[in-house]
Amino acid sequence: MTGAPLSAWHEARRLAGADHAPVEMAARGTHERVLQLLASHCGEPAATSVLDIGAGAGALSGRLSAAGYRVAACDLYPEAFLADGIECRGVDARGRLPYDDATFDAAVAVELVEHIEGHETLFAEAHRVLRPGGLLLVTTPNIVSLKSRLSFLLTGYPYSFPSLDPAVLDPVAQHISPFSLDRYRWRLAQSNFDIVAVEIDKRQRSSQALFFLIPLIRLASRRAARRSPSVREQNSLPLLLGRKLFIVARRRAT
Repeated sequence: MTGAPLSAWHEARRLAGADHAPVEMAARGTHERVLQLLASHCGEPAATSVLDIGAGAGALSGRLSAAGYRVAACDLYPEAFLADGIECRGVDARGRLPYDDATFDAAVAVELVEHIEGHETLFAEAHRVLRPGGLLLVTTPNIVSLKSRLSFLLTGYPYSFPSLDPAVLDPVAQHISPFSLDRYRWRLAQSNFDIVAVEIDKRQRSSQALFFLIPLIRLASRRAARRSPSVREQNSLPLLLGRKLFIVARRRAT
C-alpha cells in the first residue's frame, strides 16, 4: 500500500539506518546464509535478477546488489527503504506484487511469512513474477525444534510466537502464523513450487540440551514416519535442533 503510514517497527528500522547503510534486522548470519544459498542454486549474479519481497529498510537488498545481483525490492511500507540505487515499490493491500509476469530469476522472502496470513496470495504472486524454473527462498522460525516443542508443551506457544495482542492491527509488529515445514511444503506444492532444499542456520544450544528426548520422539512417530517422508523430515536431527528454516523452492513451468 504505497504511501501508508509507517508502522512503529518500520520506523525503528528507518531510524536505525538514517545516518548510514540500513542495518540487518534479521538474526545474525541470516543474510549471509541467504547469499550462500542463492550462490548454490542460481546462476552468475550478474545474470540473475532477484526480487526482495518485504525488503524493509533494504539491508539485504543492498548486500544482494553488492554481490552483483540485479535487485528490485518491494514492501508494504516502501517509505522505510534506504538502500541506495535500488527501487522499492509498494505492495498493495491485497498483496499483489507491482511487477509484470515472469520478470525475475529469483525471489527472497526473509522473515516475512510468519507475519502474514495470506500465504496462498504471496506464493501465487511469487509464482507469477518468477520465470519458469525461478527460485523462491523463504526464511522463518523453526517451530518443530525441541526448544519449540517444549515451549508449546509448557506454555501453549511455540518458539518465537508469543501471545498476540488483538489491539495491534499491524501484522508487521507480530508473528501471527506459526507454521511447520510440513505446512509450507503443502502450501508451496499447492502454489506450483517444488522444494529443492531445506537448511537451518544454526543448532540451538537449548534444543541440544533436550537431545535426550529424540529417541522418545522417534518412537512415538515411528508408525507415521514409515508412511510419510514429511514425518521423517520433521523429526530429523537438523529440524529438531535448528533455530531457523531456509526453504528453497523452484517454480514449476505451469
